Amino acid sequence: MVTQNIRSSHEVDLAIDNIAGLLRLEFQYIAGTNALASSTYEPSNNALLKLPKIHAHWRPTIFEWFYKIIDHFLLERGVVAIAMDYVDRYFFHLPPSDVDFMSITKYQLVAMTSLYIAMKLHGGNETGDETSPWKIKRKTFCVKGFAKLSRGQFVPDDILSMESLIFKNLEWKMNPVTAMCCMDSYMGSMPSPEEMCSLHSQPALSRRDLARQRLGFHVLRELARYLVELAVCIKDITPYFETDYSGSSINSIAPSMIAYAGILLAMDMMTKTAVTNRGREIFIERVAKAQSIMIKEEKEMPSYEEAYMRFKPNRLEVLKIKNLIHKNFVPSLVLPNGGTGNVHPFKLAHKAGMFNARFYQKHNEGQPKSPTSPLEEEEMM
Repeated sequence: MVTQNIRSSHEVDLAIDNIAGLLRLEFQYIAGTNALASSTYEPSNNALLKLPKIHAHWRPTIFEWFYKIIDHFLLERGVVAIAMDYVDRYFFHLPPSDVDFMSITKYQLVAMTSLYIAMKLHGGNETGDETSPWKIKRKTFCVKGFAKLSRGQFVPDDILSMESLIFKNLEWKMNPVTAMCCMDSYMGSMPSPEEMCSLHSQPALSRRDLARQRLGFHVLRELARYLVELAVCIKDITPYFETDYSGSSINSIAPSMIAYAGILLAMDMMTKTAVTNRGREIFIERVAKAQSIMIKEEKEMPSYEEAYMRFKPNRLEVLKIKNLIHKNFVPSLVLPNGGTGNVHPFKLAHKAGMFNARFYQKHNEGQPKSPTSPLEEEEMM
């Protein structure tokens, strides 16, 4: 038998409080840009600014370029969502006429500078030490070297000048909540295999059973991460502007809701033996509890309950996001035919029968380019 590594009730409460804190911070960011979050909110008057045409057209391309740059510097890919949040909010605060008549060159400078700021603030710029192999792999960068990525279109002074404008425009609010950090926080509330045994007063698992349960837990996390990253890149997914996906609540397509839907979809794609019904229920209960804590402490907006949607797995808005992500999911990209060997956790889960029919289900609609496409080094020189 294997000794159990079980979290205390205090540690679980801390995980739930962490989610509540993220939801509170997310609300503060969206409230600063979204008319639906104002204290004068009325359900019948929920107009949002339309997503600018230039931004709607170039946003998917910029996402792909962001990922290539981040992968080139071997930084955490969550930086991409932070950079795009800067871009979205920068355009939101500009007069619509300024955005409508903005040149492509200016748009590219805004996007490039937003990524530079996000990398500088959240990506790290250190080489690390022998105990930090991930940091050792990171490539350092500076504004002069970063400007070279524009292939002569911009010089360092252009980026630094735009950096000052972005800081001023965003009022130095540079730590937004993203779908990826919500996903990590949500998964922190997910009961581990050891915790599930403790909750049900079951004996300790054998090494074989524990290894299988841990694999399922790990695959759930990684599959959810992939789905959330995919969702963030879907065209017009932004809480700051009105798009085809906007709902009647300010968090209909907010990062917290995207992460919630992504994890639920990942659960739907796995068998009940890999992720038990009780494990799913506990996750849903803990996220709901975190939102209740946040609502009780939120005093700034009396009509919060009318403007902010509750986390419930069967709500129409949640189901729409899940279906949207699933529509863009390509199983073959998660289970490549070669190159990773049989030790890849998704391949092991596939061989162990942990994925169900929904994972393999195909859609007839066209698929977008994968955000994980490899970087061609010569393009970056």
